[in-house]
Amino acid sequence: MSGTRRHVAAAGGLLWRNGERGLVEVVAVWRPMVGNWSLPKGKLDPGEHPLTAACREVEEETGIPVIPQTWLCRAEYVLPNPEGDVHKWVDYWSMRTEKPDAAFIADEEIGERRWITLAEAREGLTRPRDQEVLRAFAALPAVTANVLLVAPAESETHWGGPEVTRPLSARGQDQAVRLAALASLYQPDRAYSATGRSSVQTVEPIAQGVRCALQGDSAFDTEAHERNPLRSAERLRELAGGGGAVIVCAEPEVICDTLAILADEDGVEVPDVSTRPGEAWVLSCSGRRLVGVERL
Repeated sequence: MSGTRRHVAAAGGLLWRNGERGLVEVVAVWRPMVGNWSLPKGKLDPGEHPLTAACREVEEETGIPVIPQTWLCRAEYVLPNPEGDVHKWVDYWSMRTEKPDAAFIADEEIGERRWITLAEAREGLTRPRDQEVLRAFAALPAVTANVLLVAPAESETHWGGPEVTRPLSARGQDQAVRLAALASLYQPDRAYSATGRSSVQTVEPIAQGVRCALQGDSAFDTEAHERNPLRSAERLRELAGGGGAVIVCAEPEVICDTLAILADEDGVEVPDVSTRPGEAWVLSCSGRRLVGVERL
């Protein structure tokens, strides 16, 4: 019907590497049907999480397996259409890779893939949304680590044993499995958990999925946090200093306080630190310093 507006969600990524000339390079793709170079992106499948779509689309369009780092921005625009304008938005993440030279196969949609410098990208990527992504990326310090900070999933309501042994409910187990699918995209190589059973059970599927050892750490227990409220924040800085990606399951009160402390110390805006069971945050760090926070 004329005058109606459709909504289309998409996701993509700015995939970068340190080039041979000592300059940061990003991947651009050539779209022969529209005749331009752009950043890789694509539509979400029904029910798909934007981050999953972003990783899938970037790999499909470039041939390069990716590891997400930081959400950069949401680009929104309207495509005129005789049957009703299309309101489209695209969520973009910065991404890294361990296989920058993976094979590329051209098709009707993507005719070429090319690594170009940021200066070349600013000159050659003419779409305003691509320029918005480039500006968001350039405004960030180099991200060297991601800390995935996870709250225990839903636990059993009726439990007669000690609180530390309270297990996940059936719904909590499902939450843990769904979370593992997203968290594994970051390919964490270390996993830590508060000592309670529900915390351990929440992070186990992630650790098993990426084949990394799971270690208990009482710094993320509520009791230890009450004795020393700054310890958990310092512990996360220590873990971020190791680079790469690490998963941490901490009790909810610890997460809220720790996020607030880190954000305040490093000047990162986090308006709401409340955290529901099974919810996760992605902390982007440059060295030991927090530079970005997003809900996963």
